[in-house]
Amino acid sequence: MTVGGSAIGALSLEAYSTHDALDGVPQPFVTPHLFGHDEIFAEMDEARRSGRMHHAWLLQGPAGIGKATAAFCFARLLSGAAASDPAGATIRFDPADPVFRQIAIGSMPGLIHLTRPPVERGTGYRTQITVEEVRRLGRFFHATASGEGWRIAIVDPADDLNRNAANALLKLLEEPPARSVFLLVNHTPGRLLPTIRSRCRVARFEPLSGEAVGDALAAFGAGLDAEDAAPIVRAAEGSVRQALMLAANGGVEIGQAVERLFAAGEADINALQALVDQLTMKGREASYDLFLARLLAFVAEESERRLMAGDLAAANAYAELWQAESRRLSEAAAFNLDRKQAALTTASRVFALKAALGRSKAANVADALRD
Repeated sequence: MTVGGSAIGALSLEAYSTHDALDGVPQPFVTPHLFGHDEIFAEMDEARRSGRMHHAWLLQGPAGIGKATAAFCFARLLSGAAASDPAGATIRFDPADPVFRQIAIGSMPGLIHLTRPPVERGTGYRTQITVEEVRRLGRFFHATASGEGWRIAIVDPADDLNRNAANALLKLLEEPPARSVFLLVNHTPGRLLPTIRSRCRVARFEPLSGEAVGDALAAFGAGLDAEDAAPIVRAAEGSVRQALMLAANGGVEIGQAVERLFAAGEADINALQALVDQLTMKGREASYDLFLARLLAFVAEESERRLMAGDLAAANAYAELWQAESRRLSEAAAFNLDRKQAALTTASRVFALKAALGRSKAANVADALRD
């Protein structure tokens, strides 16, 4: 059983990379769209136009839902780029705009992007944003003229600041340079110094709606129709980044593979093992996660289907299996347990319950649910 994937290319403007770059997922500084978050963006734009701009914004919410993209979109507005509809549900910029191009390739004089730096030797990136990086901010503000233009610092994410870097940033926030704006991306509130948070205006971002994620998939050229996109949208949990990652890693094919496995009258163990072997190969982490998500979604859908049919015993059995396997898989990921065994165990338990319910033997149902 072969599961393939289709690449989703980023814009050709991309001239630099970051520690969290993923194949098939355009980086925020080259992304011309912001899907959803229209109320938050309208609030930020109103502050810009009213002249009551706070010097520091904390863009807070789960990872992958568009906070960094919003930061770069706002930086474009502050730098003079025109959005097609800054008060609309989808914010769009023209990639041919000179400001867009300068920000995309990292050459905008009034903007600095702080993130985890590359290691000094070899390949890869440091695990933290260091104090040396924050000191670049001081040099940036000293070297750039204030005048009438804004000087913008994007810290992405502020979660990665080590203690010394966080304290150095705090000093800048306490005495901000003239015409400066700090846009701090924050995934986990507990990882940020309370004193930094207290000096920021907080913009709380929530996971996107399924409609917004579907619109983003279409706009980024994932090439999926509504039926194929549906399982990816569900698995993305409100994250465009996750949806694009899944689309680029064979999400549709994996969903179809799971459906074929469980549509069969009996378990095809060889096909299951071959599929899991592919998904546990290095570099297939996103595909593996989608496989597990689709397995659990199958169990939840079966529970609902049995409930609607009036089969309460079967509905409860599937609901209990979903709860038990969701917990077990979370623990397996947390403790870095063998991924292949975790997936095979869950799939085997789903097969066992399906077979037991097919035979309508309560004892077999209990056996299938037993840990």
